[in-house]
Amino acid sequence: MPVTMFKLDGNGMALTWFAYGTDISIQPEISGNFALVLTTLAGHSEARSGRVEQVGGTGSTVLVASNARSAFRYSADNVQLGVRIDAGRIADIWRSIAGREPPAALPVPAPFDASRRDRWLASVQLVRQLLDPDTPAALRAMQLPRAEEILLMSLIGEQLTDALPAEGGIASACVRRAVAFIEEHAERPLTLTDIAAASHCSVRTLHRAFQQWRDVGVMRHLKEVRLRRVRMALHDPDETASITEIATRWGFAHLGQFATDYRKAFNERPSDARAKR
Repeated sequence: MPVTMFKLDGNGMALTWFAYGTDISIQPEISGNFALVLTTLAGHSEARSGRVEQVGGTGSTVLVASNARSAFRYSADNVQLGVRIDAGRIADIWRSIAGREPPAALPVPAPFDASRRDRWLASVQLVRQLLDPDTPAALRAMQLPRAEEILLMSLIGEQLTDALPAEGGIASACVRRAVAFIEEHAERPLTLTDIAAASHCSVRTLHRAFQQWRDVGVMRHLKEVRLRRVRMALHDPDETASITEIATRWGFAHLGQFATDYRKAFNERPSDARAKR
């Protein structure tokens, strides 16, 4: 059986599915400029990387040490999912949230427990869907930056939480700046770090401030703003785009969920709004 490989490239990251079709041992060269997470999708795998060891079957997931000697063994029926992320992207999101340089060991190599693995694979699946060549370009442009941010946070979130100082009190100025920024730029592919930077506060402060203000998350507020923009377009007699095109324009990928959210927000179906023009 020949070696098979499939790859999707993102911004400073890549998703790769590969199978060697034979029992094989690999000892790659050391390179410390990326993080690599490997998940066994089929067969058996053994990973030894620095002080980390992971032996398992389907579902076993490990963050390997890119700056240490590694060795891998795969069974003939093994299929692997590899997510490679440039060190620069990880460092950038750390700086934007923590406000300082990242530690040397970022992220920390380790096997994933079941809970962390499930969160990780859910974030990978979201990125995969958006990188799919069949995904509309407008939808990819709107949602991919946030999906990649979620994936990065699922990789370093625990380290980041431990490193952040405690912050208290409601930052009303922070909320005002965030709300204004969202209203002005809701059509852009905004990420949580984008909004925090525009609000001149940390992600943690922004999140707490929104919870105290409206008991909602920042990205939930952004979603509500975008739903209102969709409604305005649907009621606009000069708007010629279809409901699907309008929803996609504002970043709503799953039309069934969009219709449910729209009806819950406005007590009408998108088609009802279009009919009232």
